[in-house]
Amino acid sequence: MPAVAALVFFVIAALAALLALALVDIRTVPPVSGTCALVLTLAALVVAVLR
Repeated sequence: MPAVAALVFFVIAALAALLALALVDIRTVPPVSGTCALVLTLAALVVAVLR
């Protein structure tokens, strides 16, 4: 269960960071969100391989 809590925390933190970034400069959100998607995809791949 601690892993689920950590996952929820990191997802909320990532969304809050994207929201804050959008408030500063909306043009930077698509490249940053694409990078976040890449990192999450690679993390999911690592988890799938290790399981």
